[in-house]
Amino acid sequence: MPQAFCSECGADMLRVSAIDLAAARETLTGDTRPGVAATARADRRVSASNQTWLGTIVDGRYRVLEAIGRGGMGVVYKVEHVRMGKIAAMKVLHRDLADDPDVIQRFEREAAAVSRLQHPNAVQVFDFGAAQGALYLIMEYVRGQDLATIVERDGPLPFARAAPLLTQILGALGEAHELGIVHRDLKPDNVLVTRTTGGRDFAKVLDFGLAKLAHAGAPDVSDQSQIVGTPYFMAPEQIRGDEVDARTDVYAMGALMYRLLTGQYVFTGATAVGVLTKHLTAEVEPPSARAPSLGIEPEVDALVLRALAKDPAARWASAAALAAAIDDAYAALVGDRATLAAQRAQPGASGRGRRANTEDDEPMSELRLRRADIDGYERSLRRGRWLAMGTALAVVGGLGAGAAWWLHWRAEAPVRAEREPNDDRPHANRIAAEATVTGVLGRRRSPTEPDVDLFRLPRRGAGALTIELTGLPNIDVALTLRDDAGEIVASADEQGVAGDERLFARRVDGPVTIEVSQVMTAALPVENVSDRYRLTVREAPAAPGWEREPNGDASDALDVAPSATVRGHLEARADVDALRWTGPAGPVVVEVTAPAPLPLSWRGPDGRDRGPGRAALTLATGDVLTLRRADRDAAKGPLPGVDVAWAVTILPQR
Repeated sequence: MPQAFCSECGADMLRVSAIDLAAARETLTGDTRPGVAATARADRRVSASNQTWLGTIVDGRYRVLEAIGRGGMGVVYKVEHVRMGKIAAMKVLHRDLADDPDVIQRFEREAAAVSRLQHPNAVQVFDFGAAQGALYLIMEYVRGQDLATIVERDGPLPFARAAPLLTQILGALGEAHELGIVHRDLKPDNVLVTRTTGGRDFAKVLDFGLAKLAHAGAPDVSDQSQIVGTPYFMAPEQIRGDEVDARTDVYAMGALMYRLLTGQYVFTGATAVGVLTKHLTAEVEPPSARAPSLGIEPEVDALVLRALAKDPAARWASAAALAAAIDDAYAALVGDRATLAAQRAQPGASGRGRRANTEDDEPMSELRLRRADIDGYERSLRRGRWLAMGTALAVVGGLGAGAAWWLHWRAEAPVRAEREPNDDRPHANRIAAEATVTGVLGRRRSPTEPDVDLFRLPRRGAGALTIELTGLPNIDVALTLRDDAGEIVASADEQGVAGDERLFARRVDGPVTIEVSQVMTAALPVENVSDRYRLTVREAPAAPGWEREPNGDASDALDVAPSATVRGHLEARADVDALRWTGPAGPVVVEVTAPAPLPLSWRGPDGRDRGPGRAALTLATGDVLTLRRADRDAAKGPLPGVDVAWAVTILPQR
């Protein structure tokens, strides 16, 4: 039997609406924040029992490496497939919920639903099952920035930049709706933005875990009383607890568009009840009226206002219809329909060479687990001999192709100034380490696509590179490092217009490609043919005691021996440097120095944030310290102390 009343606030869970539940929660707890009052269950944080998963092997296939996040129903871990050595994410049902039949049933429906999604703009789910008395999902490991963070950092997005992202999101929703799945919690936080190899934005829709299977004729076991969603983005019918369908997601999409284009929510209020009530009764102010200084066109107003109609019948009938309308508006306002179409991933285009090659900010991203890897692994269990033969042939072919590519690189002399065309890997200019090359971000590739310059560095073996790029007066430049397969190793986009960008001591293996591109800050690209940037690549020496990126978690932490000093740089706002104590357990003094103007904050096993100075701690062998920037939540702009090195020494106390 489903729970009749909420154990925390006493609300009727069988007939409850979002607005009633929010009011009851506010009365009980005094917590009136719109973002938290409309959830049907209290949020459960990572507990000590969740930590017991670390280091275990699930179903003989997935080694649990670290906890990386949590959701309303489970904890998310980074895992490694033990046979293939590839990285994935694993979502595990909270242990304290594992004995709740209703929650388990909902989790199983989530697994069945999301494993059917294959659209390139939706996070892929490869596997699910049960282990150690809990249920789990294995999904694509994706890193990047969500739309909420981008809007908070950069402000409203111009329609020319937002439109490709919006049509990609709608493509993922369209496939889900065709499969009878309604997202029900679409919001900027659940859309991750990465970048393609051409420097374009690429959207990945997350957290279909709150979705509802809506097959006609199927028993309605979705438990309408489980109110899910975020008040800023909830449709009226969802607030009332009525039946939801694809048009509910269209409303949320309208609210998401409003937030992206204006930087503001459709409705705000002091409480969740106030926000929800406005969704039911208040008229929507057109985006152009809410943000008159942004020059939002009437055609864009019309798109958003129709999506936000109170009556579902008055909205766009489907995600595809809204996407088509965005296409038309883009063609009319920007005049480049072909570019928008080229940036839209096609359903089913998940094979190698047919989908966009995207950045996930994860070094050595070729180690990410993909659906094709799982399919291949399963086939290998049945046809091992044939797969081995095919692998041998592929290796021979790869060696031949690699040899030919290397000979081509060796035959071309390095440049000191870029030579166009060099906007893709086949035409990348060859450069040499320890030398500076200059270039311009000049003629745009299309009316809406800026110039991009690619350089290749033919090198052998493992090592580390430091790359420095000087800024341009009227352009926000970005720096991207790719490996020989074209996968992202690292990227830098920190300092905004006229700012320099830098990658410090990035671990690489073999030849690399370096990409200089422009971050769009207006509707159209900037062409600057008079100012030249300078790009310098240096092989970072293997100096003892210096960090090598990435080293942001326990698996990559830099070892610190007793009384030894280690050093490094915090080169980006999100940079995290992890240090592992290799000395004996016992009391120590940790000395952290960070010369001005570096705003450093560090944390030990006790979880306390500290600034530079000395601190007495008790460490066990293997304990990890983490260093971060104190300004990590600041907006894009000048990055104080990017060239300043921190230093850490740990002194045992007897």
